[in-house]
Amino acid sequence: MNAPLHSAAGAAAAVAPAADGERPVLYLFSALPPQRNGLADYIAEYLDALARDYKLVLVADNSASRDVAQHYAGAPFEVIDEARFTARMPDPDARVLYNLGNNKDCIFLLDYLHRYPGTVILHDVSLFYLHQITLQQQRANGMMNRWLQEDGYRLPDVFVGSDGALTSTPGFVYQECLMVKRVVESARSVVVHSGYAHRRALGGVSDPDAPNGLASRFFRMPHFVLSPPELTHAESAVTLARFGIKPDDFLCVVPGFLTGNKMLYEVLVAYQRARRRHPRLKLVYAGEERKDEYDISSKIALLYPDGDGPIVSGYLASDELDVLLSRADLSFVLRYPTYGETSGILPRAVMGGGRVVTVDIGSYPEFESDLIQRVPVGPGLPAALEAAIDGAIAGHALEAPRILRQAEARRRTAAMAPGALYDSLRRAIEQGFQSEARAVA
Repeated sequence: MNAPLHSAAGAAAAVAPAADGERPVLYLFSALPPQRNGLADYIAEYLDALARDYKLVLVADNSASRDVAQHYAGAPFEVIDEARFTARMPDPDARVLYNLGNNKDCIFLLDYLHRYPGTVILHDVSLFYLHQITLQQQRANGMMNRWLQEDGYRLPDVFVGSDGALTSTPGFVYQECLMVKRVVESARSVVVHSGYAHRRALGGVSDPDAPNGLASRFFRMPHFVLSPPELTHAESAVTLARFGIKPDDFLCVVPGFLTGNKMLYEVLVAYQRARRRHPRLKLVYAGEERKDEYDISSKIALLYPDGDGPIVSGYLASDELDVLLSRADLSFVLRYPTYGETSGILPRAVMGGGRVVTVDIGSYPEFESDLIQRVPVGPGLPAALEAAIDGAIAGHALEAPRILRQAEARRRTAAMAPGALYDSLRRAIEQGFQSEARAVA
């Protein structure tokens, strides 16, 4: 199927910015700073550009709106809660943008996405977790199995409770496009970050080849990559000292929020085995732990009761994470059973100049670099990760100087800066709005 797709390469054809005073209103629904998740970090990089071209209004979750408004006090855009947005509707001339991912902070978007269609930035083609959490909040867990059956899935009884709720989550269902079909069919335009996400999303919808149908709504725009900040040696040393990292340590880093799909335990097993041969091996889980979802600290404590095991950093500021990635000899960017997108962390890890191990599934093979090693997902993964550690240590002395590897990575990712990608986002918003205007006319 050769579905038409708008890409970042077509950014030059973007609609020209409106003259000042003629800017249309854009309502943006998203998790927002100071909320701690990647979706909030992502959209924050586009707010200033959006505010130049639109009368930008951030619509925050009712429970977070006061904190968001305080965080952006004095900014060139407005922050409102859900009630104020509803009071302003309908507004036929307004654009609406939804920043959606497989994250519980996106639940509130679902109350509006179908009622007020707009452009959807779809960060994950697996929204199974969001699906489950939504039903839990509605106290309707038992609907999950019925919804699965409506989508053509019949699970073995071992996965299903007597009330229709799932007693455990089978991996083969986790990666399916549940909920995505409804999102895509409501959206006026859809922004995805990879060819994989585009194919998977189209595979989950009905009649994608119909004239003027769903296929024409897609825009591919890579997840941006930010160049690491220029920090002094002293500034970097503070972060490294905080985690006890010494010059002769061989540092392994698992970057990002610590959720179960990042295969944290498999990394821990590989590290434990490899450390017997490499005593200077050090592992840092560089992100905030969500113990209600995956308590990696408890697993570490069981294996290392004396407290000499891997470190869980807690929430890191962006520059702190970049310090660790720029010092890491080996980073692990792994995803399974949900692996909808790269979320930008793979190219960011490569820009640190160390070697990076990632999976060979989903969109991850689309980003190429000599620093990347791909491993297959399956029962042999811990052994493959252990071998990757051994190989990285063995080849460490033969590698080009880190500063040269970092310079090459930055050169190759220059086109993935937010400023270079913004016109593609604006074009998706405008073409989505214009398609709706034509349909109404």
